[in-house]
Amino acid sequence: MDPARTAYARGVRCVNILRLGRRPGLGRRPGLWRRPGLWRRLELGRRLGIGIVLAFVLCAASRAAHADVAGDLAAATAALPACDPARAHCIGLQLHVTVDDAGLIATADWLAAQLAAANHHFAPLDVGFQVVGIDTLPASAAHIATRRDRNELAGDRLHGTVIHVFVIGVLDDVDVAGETRFGVAWHLPKSDRKYVILSIQARERVLAHELGHVFGLPHSTYAISIMNKTERKEPPMEQRTFAGEEIAAMRPGLQRLLRDKLIADLKP
Repeated sequence: MDPARTAYARGVRCVNILRLGRRPGLGRRPGLWRRPGLWRRLELGRRLGIGIVLAFVLCAASRAAHADVAGDLAAATAALPACDPARAHCIGLQLHVTVDDAGLIATADWLAAQLAAANHHFAPLDVGFQVVGIDTLPASAAHIATRRDRNELAGDRLHGTVIHVFVIGVLDDVDVAGETRFGVAWHLPKSDRKYVILSIQARERVLAHELGHVFGLPHSTYAISIMNKTERKEPPMEQRTFAGEEIAAMRPGLQRLLRDKLIADLKP
């Protein structure tokens, strides 16, 4: 149950007890309650008491909810792997994670699995990724349905020489009505800077797939490639990665991103 709602319900119960003359078992004293001046003063006092109690309860509930989100962020940050020191390049990722009534929409384990898979698949390029910051998105970002939604998600958040990754709940396919996507590499109109939108429904290799687009890869027909979206039985899922030709194609993409200062190498 939502902590804020629980606290509010408790507050209302407490307030009902304060409502003099209305609690079962409390008899009215006719002579006392017929005095208009005294009644007005008592009524004002009762309403003030209700306001104070509700303000206290709701403030406490808000602090508790903030504390839960802060704890989730701390846990997620601690769970995320750093760049492998053996890699020649380390690229920063800035995560923007949706928050709903239950807290962060993605678990620390899910985020860690996505990042670990990206580091695994990009190892032949001698590139690793490391999260340099995590902030939150409002609950309205849980469902991204249109191109405008995708654009507005970025807002004024695309700062720094990092790759921005937006973690949301449901990502609609804007080209096929009624279909959803696991992820997308998107860019604002008249901008070459790509950012990643990632649904929590995504399998663990999807972040690596979208980062492949950021580094310049299209979808492919290589059987082994995680950039190949066609259904196939071979090779097995656990053996799929970037094709050798795709690794070679990403090298100039990496250099272009560094040259244009869209990303920066975290390694000295």
